[in-house]
This record gives sequence, C-alpha cells and structure tokens, in this order.
Amino acid sequence: MHAEVPTLTTSEYDVIVVGGGPAGSTAARRAALMGLRVMLIDKSEFPRYKPCAGAIRNAVTSLLDFDVTGVLHRKISGFTMFSPSGQRIDCVPEDRSMPGYTVMRDEFDHLLLKKAREAGAEVREGCKVTRVLDDATGVTVYTQDDMALRADYLVGADGINGVVARSLGLYDGWHGDSAGVAIEVEARVGEKTVRDICGDPTGYDADVFFLYFGDVPHGYTWCFPKRDVLSLGAWCRQDRAKGLRTAYNGWYQRFCEEYGIEPQVLSESAARFPVKVADKIVQGRTVLVGDAAGLVDAFTGEGIPHAVQSGIIAAEAVAEAVETSDPRRLTTYADRCKRVIMKELAVAESMAKLFYRSSKNMETLSNFFYEDEYARFLIAAAVGGLMSQKEVKRKMTLRMLRTRPRAAVSLYL
Repeated sequence: MHAEVPTLTTSEYDVIVVGGGPAGSTAARRAALMGLRVMLIDKSEFPRYKPCAGAIRNAVTSLLDFDVTGVLHRKISGFTMFSPSGQRIDCVPEDRSMPGYTVMRDEFDHLLLKKAREAGAEVREGCKVTRVLDDATGVTVYTQDDMALRADYLVGADGINGVVARSLGLYDGWHGDSAGVAIEVEARVGEKTVRDICGDPTGYDADVFFLYFGDVPHGYTWCFPKRDVLSLGAWCRQDRAKGLRTAYNGWYQRFCEEYGIEPQVLSESAARFPVKVADKIVQGRTVLVGDAAGLVDAFTGEGIPHAVQSGIIAAEAVAEAVETSDPRRLTTYADRCKRVIMKELAVAESMAKLFYRSSKNMETLSNFFYEDEYARFLIAAAVGGLMSQKEVKRKMTLRMLRTRPRAAVSLYL
C-alpha cells in the first residue's frame, strides 16, 4: 500500500479535469481558452479504443468550434429502422442541410484531447486517479503513482464508474434501470460494401444507419457505417440484459447472411453506460459532466452531444467561480444543465418507456412511422437532433391522436 500523502493547501491549478473523453477534453479546452490553469488527467494513453457506435449530430461539430473534418468517416442523412416483424422504415428528411457523421472514437477523442492541450491545458495520460478530496479551500486529486495535485475546482469526467463521484459519495453505483449495457463488433467489409449496404436509399451521396427493434427487450441492435468498417452492436437496459449475447449473436449471423458478407472482425467489446441523470451533479467545488453525470439519452443511448455541451457549461461555470472566488457559482452549472440538457433527457426517457414497453408498442409505432410521412420526419428529427425532443413528442402525440386514435390509446393498455 502507498503511504498517505498529506493534503496540500496551495492550489497548483484553477481546475483539474479527471477524464479525457469528449466531456472532459471539451471542459479542459474551454477553461484553458478562458485563461484558467488547467490540468487534465486520464488513466489511458491516447489514442485509446472506446466501444461506441460512433454517430455524432451536426450540432456536435458546431459546438466544438474547430475543424473535425479529418476524423469524420461517413456523412449521415438519416436512418432506417426495422420493426419487430421486420418491416423496413426509411427515415430520411428532405432537408439534408444538417447531416450527422460517424467517427471512430479513438480518433475523435484523441483529436479533442490534442485540442485541449493546444489551448493550454496540461495533460497527463496514463495517470490513474485513485481518490479525490473536496474541502473548504480546494480539491486534492491523488494518483496511483503517489502524486497529490491541488486545485480550486474539480471536473469529474471519468464516466459511469468514475472515481470522482465515488470518492465524494455522489453515487453508489448505477443499479437496475439506471444503466444500459452494449456489445459491439467493429467489422471491416471495405468501403464499397459499406456504401452498398448503408447508402442513402434515395441515392443521395450520404449514408444511413440501421436500428433493429424487437431482438432485445429494451433497446435495439444496430449497424453504423464507418469508412470501411461497420459497427455492429446491440444495447439494452441492464435490468433486461439476460440473453443479450444470445440475441446479438443470432442477429449478427442473420445480418451477415442477408448481405452476403464475411467481415474481418477488428475488435469485439462490451460497455456499460448510464441512462438516467445522476441525483446530484454539483457538490462543493466539484461538478460532474457527461456519462459521470448520467447525461445520456435513454431512448437512443446517445451521449456525445450531451457530453460536449456539459463540458462547455462546466468550463463557463468554473471560470465564473474562479473570477469571483465563490464556489457557490458552480450552481449555475446545475441550473443550466437542467434547462438545456436534462429537460430533453426527461422527454427522451418518457419516450423510451412508451416505445420499449412491449413488442406490441414497438410494432404499433413502427407501423405509424411506416404509413405516415410526417411521423417519419418527426422521428428522424428527434434522432438527428433537428428538433427538440419536447417538440417532437408534442407533435407526434397530436398527430397520432388525430390520425390513429385507437392505436394511440393502445400504447398505454
């Protein structure tokens, strides 16, 4: 065991960020650009592999405010969903002026980390944090190699099992329906085959991703196109995950047979992520961002947009606290997250509960999307971030009640 390191009293940094994913790197970069003394620590050496379907909305590239072209693999114009009975529904809006993209997370995250370093943040890779302390005068971050780093403020960006949240008693684990689990295979099939399978069904020079519903009870199986690779995976809520591996294996075999492919498997991994917002995301001189704060869409399992946005908001709140020498200003982070992110996530959670309630509900809503062009636009707008979740839910509910009242009522029976 390592000897106890005494708590330091002099702050070396204005803020320490633990975790170098999209949330942490964004927070570190923005804080450094505002003139703060920033330290970013991550347990891994970058680039590092990260299991993820790898889709980002157009809004993400705008929020990042620097060129990410070099790490973008495919332009995404929409998506195709398959109902439990196998019915195909193409959800591709006519307006393609705000496309999404796919990325490989090792490349994407490495770029964000490099941008944080370029902005002036000090970065320590391969440095594992073992615990943190938050007291009246600052925070102390202890590492596996017996370093004790002192800062005025702390950003916890270290994911679902983060040391920051555990050390400070902000959560005791993500139980039951509060988290999801995923299986993913990166399968190389070649650029032409990727386009042949996932090309925009209207012939537009872009691609779509596939979501298959019904194979797993509360989630979906997926195919996301990368440059010459398909991300083939499945996720479901962890309390419904019994049999996930068997269901995924069966779907994977059927998918390969349908498209006549024998892919080269580059990697196979599993991951866990939150699907409920943490009860508390600010405490003392510490804020939680991204997955560490539970800022993940419960319907899609998407977390990158909320990670980036929460990183920006956290940096602004920390800068305000530093400028005023008042840690109470961190409450503005929680307030803004509630207004900008959590309201949307609450709507997504309600939509997930309704859609995933049963195979019957999935089929009923899939039929609605198949038969109604406007409904297809709305679901594409929700998944692509072209319209707020609240607005999508309101318009979709009114549309279904007006055109299919019996089907709408059946969703709640």
